[in-house]
Amino acid sequence: MFSKPRNAAIACLAFALVAGYFVLGHYLYKVPIGLDQSGFIAGEAMHSIATLFVKNPTNSLSGAVLLLLVFLGIGAVCFFVARTAVRNRAADVDPSRRSFLTGAGTGAGVALGSMVVAGGVAAARGLLGVGHGGKGWAEISKHINDKDVVFTDPNWQAQWKGSRVQNYRRFGRTGWNVSDIVLGTGRIHDEDGEKVARLAIERGVNYIDTSPDYSAAGSENAVGRAIVGKRDQLFIATKFCTPIGHLAPGTSVAHYKRAVEASLERLGTDYVDLCHIHSCDSVERLMDENVHEAFDQLKAEGKVRFLGVSSHTPNLVEVANTAIDSGRFDVMMLAYHRGVWAPLPDIISRARAEQDMGIVAMKTLKGAKHQGLADFRDEADAYSQAALKWTLSNQDVSCAVISFFKPQHVDEYLYASGKQVTPADVAVLDEYDRRILGSYCGPHCGVCLGSCPEELAINDVLRHRMYFEDYGWEKEGMRLYSQLEKSAAACASCSAPCLGSCPVGVPIQERMNGAHRLLTLS
Repeated sequence: MFSKPRNAAIACLAFALVAGYFVLGHYLYKVPIGLDQSGFIAGEAMHSIATLFVKNPTNSLSGAVLLLLVFLGIGAVCFFVARTAVRNRAADVDPSRRSFLTGAGTGAGVALGSMVVAGGVAAARGLLGVGHGGKGWAEISKHINDKDVVFTDPNWQAQWKGSRVQNYRRFGRTGWNVSDIVLGTGRIHDEDGEKVARLAIERGVNYIDTSPDYSAAGSENAVGRAIVGKRDQLFIATKFCTPIGHLAPGTSVAHYKRAVEASLERLGTDYVDLCHIHSCDSVERLMDENVHEAFDQLKAEGKVRFLGVSSHTPNLVEVANTAIDSGRFDVMMLAYHRGVWAPLPDIISRARAEQDMGIVAMKTLKGAKHQGLADFRDEADAYSQAALKWTLSNQDVSCAVISFFKPQHVDEYLYASGKQVTPADVAVLDEYDRRILGSYCGPHCGVCLGSCPEELAINDVLRHRMYFEDYGWEKEGMRLYSQLEKSAAACASCSAPCLGSCPVGVPIQERMNGAHRLLTLS
């Protein structure tokens, strides 16, 4: 192909430069996000290769394997191109010199040089953000790991210390009396999380909400350790899903059952009290005959007691009303907070009146945006309690779930247990609403969706931005965004017919463009 070895070496270095930036750099950019298999080419196969060397990985290793294979592939291509050029040159001069080892040294040298070039260029793109306005992992990691980022209220007040559950409420037709504050375990996964769970249980929390896809099954493992010796005193809820995502409609009965049985193994128990059809976005998934058959079998086997549905999608009205009308569901978990979408209180009331369903309020902190508002600190010390008290002021709400992941949260959140909402609380909530006006995309609305010519899931994009920007869940927000069928990249060049469609004044195109920049590091 190349008549001179020097030309071959130059071509290899040029190839390494291009491949390093556009291929290796691309994957180096993506790997730190922690994407599951679906985020990478041949992801499942790559993960399977990794498990030959790493036993029981807690996260997908698809990206790391693909990154390594691309890096080695660049070296291999350059080795053979340079070696072939030397051998061909040698054969032209003296055919007898052509042997297996001819050109091997040159090939190895060129391969090594090419890998250095490729690695350097990839690091420049992935870590330093060259070509992306300086937004690489080296810079953003400072933000993600910055000790000054406020993930929890800055003032751990003395009067909160030792707070305990003060009120238990009837959980609909389950017959249980559950703590009004529920231990959400979305960010619990290690020894520290286990300690937080144990402390919450000691302080009277008797309802724990977990899921296989919380911290890639780390949540269920930590909860399993925390409940040892106390299982019969607790109401445990999990979800019909796997550590890498939800189960689609049409999943086999056997697969649904295996998913729940895997949860039981991680939790170290032979039954769970409740299993949700998780983050349900359609009637098709809600009423999938296979999931209902699986639940009936699991219930008959004593492995699951009650069936629930969780939803915070624009299809909520249809999903919720179908769930109520079916009579199949014992529990419904919905995003509920002050200023929530207008039809929701009526849905909750109907669920209680017609089916005596237990109602769990989630997303009670309305996006926890006080973490992103530096000038809100004077009021933020009471915001979580005010939000929880307001939510629980609706007597049709059985309990409120909120994520605990630090010891402070046990004191901070349980301080609101059993308390009445006050005018001072309402003033805090009013001030919060004033400050987030035009930035918070409320769950269940969906008014804007019909205006988008690209049919983008605007609600999901902005929710994932909220996880990144306000919850402090940067990697989770990026991982979920990467799994959407369509990204918000198209918004940059769109004529924006969505403008003006938001009933609360969110500037959709601006927020979508910002979401794409945040969630792709681009």
